[in-house]
Formats: sequence, C-alpha cells, structure tokens
Amino acid sequence: MSDNLLKNCTSQDQLDKIIKGQERKFRWRDDWPAMEAALQAAGTAAIAAHGHKRILDHPQDLA
Repeated sequence: MSDNLLKNCTSQDQLDKIIKGQERKFRWRDDWPAMEAALQAAGTAAIAAHGHKRILDHPQDLA
C-alpha cells in the first residue's frame, strides 16, 4: 500500500473514506483484512502526527 495514500490524512472521516475506496478495489483479495488493518493503523498514526504537528506549529491554540 502506498504511503502517499495516507500521508495527508487529518481526520477519522477522511480515513474512513480512504478505507472504503480501497475496499472497493481490493475486497476480493484474501489478504484484504490485513490490508484494512494496516490502513487503519497507518491512518491513525497519520492523524495523530497531524494533530501533534498542529500543536507544535500553533501552541497558542492550547490556551
């Protein structure tokens, strides 16, 4: 799976849409459940990284 697919993922809704789109293409494969789990993990990490970067870039938003 391409890292480019999820590198700009910023929300759970966006991640759900990406997973749904990939499912349409790959659900016939025997390894789809593993691919889906990998997408979920990578997407969750991308969302967390985006949130962390936003906090570092705009610490005043915490107040």
